[in-house]
Amino acid sequence: MKIRHILLTMTLCSMLPISAAEEKSEHTALGSQMESFNDAYKAFRKETDPAKGAALARDAQTAVAKALLETPESLTKLPDGAEKSKAAADYRKMMGQVYVSLCEVEEAFLSGKIEDVAKIVESLKAMKKEGHEKFAKDE
Repeated sequence: MKIRHILLTMTLCSMLPISAAEEKSEHTALGSQMESFNDAYKAFRKETDPAKGAALARDAQTAVAKALLETPESLTKLPDGAEKSKAAADYRKMMGQVYVSLCEVEEAFLSGKIEDVAKIVESLKAMKKEGHEKFAKDE
């Protein structure tokens, strides 16, 4: 009987999230898309093969396009009104700019201009930092 209780307790404990913050970021649709974007972004920064780099850029584009349809959690906490609408438009505008930059990365790879990818990555780093400061505030 004790073994059953121990096994049941172990099973239930294994189902508990490690932390609320970790669960929140991993299980939101936006968090999932940003994770996909980040994986592709990290990979194409180091890629030298044009075909592979272009494919990774397209993967990142897909993730950003899907993320564009989501709303950051920081915005969902704002009261409805002009401030929230403006912040949502700003989020979509920033994500659109990231998407355009990813298209430029793809074009650079397809043109064999790998050195141009590094320049675009620098602008993407700045966009990422600005976006996280505005919309991914730690709660």
